[in-house]
Amino acid sequence: MKKYFSLFRYEMKTILKEPMNLFMVFYPFLMLFLTGFLLPAILERTADPDAPATRITLLISFVITLAIGGYASGVLLGFSLLENKDEKTLLNIAVSPVRVSGYTLFKILYCYVIGIISNLVLLGGMILIAKDSYVIGTPLGPIGLLDPFGWGEVLVFSVVSGMFGPTIGLILPMIAKNKIEGFALMKSGGIIVMIPALALLPAFQDGKQYLLGIVPIFWPVKALLNLSLGSVNPADLNYWGYMAIAAGYQVLIAFVCFRIFIKKIELR
Repeated sequence: MKKYFSLFRYEMKTILKEPMNLFMVFYPFLMLFLTGFLLPAILERTADPDAPATRITLLISFVITLAIGGYASGVLLGFSLLENKDEKTLLNIAVSPVRVSGYTLFKILYCYVIGIISNLVLLGGMILIAKDSYVIGTPLGPIGLLDPFGWGEVLVFSVVSGMFGPTIGLILPMIAKNKIEGFALMKSGGIIVMIPALALLPAFQDGKQYLLGIVPIFWPVKALLNLSLGSVNPADLNYWGYMAIAAGYQVLIAFVCFRIFIKKIELR
């Protein structure tokens, strides 16, 4: 156990030393400021609260807030593993008592915890500071997007959505050869967090919504969207159905990527 405490201290020093890693740790707080304070303040001063554009803006902001926490922790994990590859750290660990698989699992675990905390900060923070701002007008009357959520739903979402971090974090070093390529993939891969927003389109309200399910983060985000909007579409699953698929699907992808990653490292 002592060796893992030593590793944890080393990892924390690395995060604090590397500007990109440090930025990703504080990224959820930046997003909370943008979506919880800045965007509502701008819309309040410049837009009609009942206008369709205001409704769409708030819905898209809401979806991005739900999806970004796990992605940020995944980028943190991916860059950390790429740094280990660039500096040949993993090859040195391969002959140590920790072994590459144990070290990688350790990194996955603490980045997963960071992902859970990020989601708690984002969704919990939105409930605390912006609950009254995320209200949209509908033909049936105003709907508070954050009104249906208790802390139980917030915690379940955070735990399940946090699994997106290991998924992204293991895929990134499998594709990128170094941190430069990783940075390019990170910027282009950010479009992934926008895919769940397509579920708001009429074309994806029926069974075609499950085409979006190829992206793991779709499932937990869709579960919360249905709660927010009070969806009664017969093609929808219940809350726990979406969450169960999200958990199983992400664990499967992370397991496969982990096995491939370890095999590639051991073949070096």
